[in-house]
This record gives sequence, structure tokens and C-alpha cells, in this order.
Amino acid sequence: MKNFQFNTIVELERQRIKVLFSHENKELHSTMVPVLKEFLSKELGQEVEIVSKFTAWETLYSATDNVFDLIILADTYTVQDLSPKDLIRKIKRLDQCIPIIQFSSVKECKTESCEGCFPWPRSKRELKPLTHFFRRGGHSGSK
Repeated sequence: MKNFQFNTIVELERQRIKVLFSHENKELHSTMVPVLKEFLSKELGQEVEIVSKFTAWETLYSATDNVFDLIILADTYTVQDLSPKDLIRKIKRLDQCIPIIQFSSVKECKTESCEGCFPWPRSKRELKPLTHFFRRGGHSGSK
């Protein structure tokens, strides 16, 4: 009978990087998602999949069921939805390692629990700081 060692961890490099982009404005999605996909794929030299969600609850459910390498959130949601602060707190309960950033229309973020706050990008050059959140081998979260 052969003994198996179960405490060995093998990190597999994923074929595709997954980014979750969440904002209520559907017009913004139609312009921002292709730009994010093209920019990140080119900068990282790897295929990037952008998953697009329109509400905080959809974002939370998607984060529950999937592993993402980065989550990009809007700085506001409607009153009946989760606040950005509550959403970030709930996602961090699921996976403390996942980087969450906010694109903000104001100069500073309303929540301190995310890894970065950036003004809404007006050019591809302003997306460059996003590449900081990626490392070889993909995201090694707790899921």
C-alpha cells in the first residue's frame, strides 16, 4: 500500500487571469470592460477575463462562487444595495488575500479596507497602477 502525502501544495499557473469589475452604470461597462481587458492582457502578457457585475449584491455572489485575481469596485451604489464598505468587508471575509481596489470620482476613498483607491481612468496610461496587483503564478487565495 502506497502512502500519500496530503500536505504538499502545488501551485498551478492559471491559464487566464480573472478580474471582477463592478459598477452600476451599464454604459460605463460597455466602454471600460474592453479597455481593461485589452490593457491588462497586453501588460501582463496573459489572457485576462473581465467579469462584469452591476450591483454590490451581484458582485458579492460572484466573489463567493469564483476566484478572482483582482476586484475593481465603484465608489458608490444605490441605497438599497450594499455600501462599498460593507461589500469589501464581506468579500474580505471570504478571501482576505484578494486585492480590492476602488475607482473613485472623489479624491479619496470612502473606505480604508481596500488595497487602493484610484481616480476614474481617462486614459490607458492611468491604468498602469493595476499591474502592481498581479504576480506570477496567479492569485493564491484561500478558496
